[in-house]
Amino acid sequence: MDTRLLKTFLLAAEYENFREVAEKLFITQPAVTFQIRQLEKELGDKLFSKDGRNIVLTEFGRLFYQEAKEIISQYTKSIQRMNQFKQGYHRLLRIAISPLLADTILPTILYRYRNDHPEVEFTIRVMESSLISEQIENGAVDIGLSCLPGSSLVNSVAFHEEEVSLVMKHDGYDSESGPVLDALEILETNIVFTDNHPVYWNMLKNQLQTRIPHLQTMVVNQSHITKRFVLEGIGVSFLPKSIINREILEGRLLEVPVGFMELPTASMYLVCKNQNNYDDEFARFINNFHYS
Repeated sequence: MDTRLLKTFLLAAEYENFREVAEKLFITQPAVTFQIRQLEKELGDKLFSKDGRNIVLTEFGRLFYQEAKEIISQYTKSIQRMNQFKQGYHRLLRIAISPLLADTILPTILYRYRNDHPEVEFTIRVMESSLISEQIENGAVDIGLSCLPGSSLVNSVAFHEEEVSLVMKHDGYDSESGPVLDALEILETNIVFTDNHPVYWNMLKNQLQTRIPHLQTMVVNQSHITKRFVLEGIGVSFLPKSIINREILEGRLLEVPVGFMELPTASMYLVCKNQNNYDDEFARFINNFHYS
C-alpha cells in the first residue's frame, strides 16, 4: 500500500475538504480525488460520502482511519530506526528513571557509558519510582533506575546506598567562627519540607513529631524542588547525600548534625524484567560505577 495515499487520506479525514488537502500537499484537487479513489479501489469500499461542498468519513472510512494512523506511525518509526542504524546506533536501551536519580547520577552514567558504547542509543523516561515497575512489566522500558525496589514480577538489585542529611541554607559563617548548629532548634523554628523521597519519610516524620509536637511541615514531593526551596532559605529538609554534595562543596548548603534521632539511608535500585546479555552489560556497569 502506497504511504502517499494513506497520508492524503488522513489529511482528507482531518480537513473534510479535498481543496484544502490539495493546498496542503501542493497538488491539484483532481489529484487528491484520484488518490482517494485509488485507495478506495484497493480497499474495496467507499471512504467518504458527500456532505454539501464537504466530505465526511463513511463508517468504513472511520474504521480505516485508525488503521491508517497506525500504519503511518509504524512506517515512520521504522524509517527512523533504519536511519539510526546507518548513523551507527545498533542497539536501543529504554530507561525509566526517578526524578531524583535523573538529577544526580544519570548524566555522569550516560556520559561514561556512551564513551565505551557509542553504538547504543538511549531513550529516557523520567517518572516517579512507584510507576517504574509497571513500565518494566508491560515492556514499555528495558531498565529502571529507581528509589524503590520493583514488584515480585521484576528483578530488583540495590546498587548504591547513601546517607541522608538534614540540610539548611548556608548561614555565611565558616566552620570555626560560626555558631554551633542545634538541629533541634533548627527543626523547631523552620518549615520542614517532607515527602521528597518515596521510602524514608514515614519513619522520619514519626520520629520528628514525637520529639517536636508542633513541627511545621510542608509536602514537596520532588527532591530538586525541595533543594531549591532550602537554597532560598524557605525551610529545611532531609535529603540524600548525592543530591546535595555539590551545594555543600560550593558553600551554599550546610549539613546539620543530628544527634537525637536515627537518620535513614537511601538506596538506589536497578529494575529489569528479563535478564539478557545486553541488560547484564549495563547492569554490571551500574554496579561497578563509583558514586561520590
